[in-house]
Amino acid sequence: MPQIRAGIVGFGYMGHFHLEKIRLVEGMEVTAVHDTDPEALAAAEQEGLKACSAQKPFFENPEIDLVVIATPNQFHCPLALKALEAGKHVLLEKPAAMNAKEFCRIMECARSHGKLAAVHQNRRWDKDFRMVKEIYEKGTIGNVVTIESRVLGERGVCFGWRADPEAGGGMLYDWSVHLMDQMCCLFQGQKVKGVYANLRSVLTPAVDDFDELELIFESGIRAKIVISTFALRKLPRWFVYGDRGTLRIDDFSGERGGVSRIRTEAGGCNKTEMTETAGPTRTMAPLNPEMIESMELPAVKEMPLAFHENLKNAVLGKAALEVKPQEVLRVMRLIDAAFESSEKGKPVEVNI
Repeated sequence: MPQIRAGIVGFGYMGHFHLEKIRLVEGMEVTAVHDTDPEALAAAEQEGLKACSAQKPFFENPEIDLVVIATPNQFHCPLALKALEAGKHVLLEKPAAMNAKEFCRIMECARSHGKLAAVHQNRRWDKDFRMVKEIYEKGTIGNVVTIESRVLGERGVCFGWRADPEAGGGMLYDWSVHLMDQMCCLFQGQKVKGVYANLRSVLTPAVDDFDELELIFESGIRAKIVISTFALRKLPRWFVYGDRGTLRIDDFSGERGGVSRIRTEAGGCNKTEMTETAGPTRTMAPLNPEMIESMELPAVKEMPLAFHENLKNAVLGKAALEVKPQEVLRVMRLIDAAFESSEKGKPVEVNI
C-alpha cells in the first residue's frame, strides 16, 4: 500500500510532470486532481485519477495526504493555506509565492498545523550545477572571483499565463528563481550584500523575458545570471573565473566544456613568448601550452528522483527537507530585491 497519497491542483504541464515523478517513487501515488479546465479534468480521468472541479471535496478528501500545487503563481499562497488548514502537507511549484511576505504566511501556517510546506527547487540536483559545486568545493580553479550562469532560449516569448503579470509571469519567477537558488546553495554561509537587476521586456509585452542579475556576496564573489528567451547564438551555461584557472560548461548535459588551470602556483605567469595572433601585447599573449593543465569535467550521475524521494522521506518523518523553508524565504527576499533594483534602475544594498 502506498504510504503517501497525493492530490494535484493544476493539471497542466507541471501537474503531469509531478504525476510522472511520483509514480516512479516507491511508496507514493497520486489519487486525485483538482482543476477548473474540463480538458484537464478529462485528462486526469484518463490517467485513472479522481477529477474534482470544486475545491471543497478535493481538500476534504481523506485519501489525500499531500497536495501538489502546480497552478499559476498568484494562486500558490491561497491554495497552500487552504491545503495546510485542511491538514495536508504541501508541495509548491516554484516560485513558492509572489513575494517573501506571502511565503512567510505559508511558513507560519505550516508550523501552526504541524505540516510540511515544501518547494520544488529541483535544479539543485542538475548535473551541470553539481559539477560546478564539486569544482568549487575542491578548489580546483583556486579562489572564485566571478561566476556566470546563463539560460538562453530561442522562441522569444513567454507562453500562456507566464506572459501575464497578474499571474506572476516573466522569467524572474520562472527561471531566475532557480539560478538564484543555485547560487545561494553554492555559497552557503555567505550573505548577499548587494543585488542588481535589469529586467526587460524584449518580445513579450508586460513581463520580463530578458533578465540580467548580479548577486554580490560578502566574500566579494559576484554571481552573474542572464536569462533570455531570444538568443540565437549561445554563450556557455556556466563560466567561472578563479585565480588559478577557468571552468566552462556549455549546456545542461554537462558533456561539453572543461577546466583549464595554470600548472604553477596561483599568480599567473609573466614569462611568455610573443605571438602574432595576440597582437602588440604581452599582457594578453597566450601562455605556452605546456604551462596549462586541461582537465575533464567531473563525473556526476543523474539523480532524477532525488527531490521527490527526499519529499517522501520528509513527509514520513525519516529525513529533513533538503530544500529548507528558510532557504526558500531567502530566495524570495532576493526576488523582492531584484524587482526593487530593476524599478529603481540601480543596485540595492541588502543583508540576505
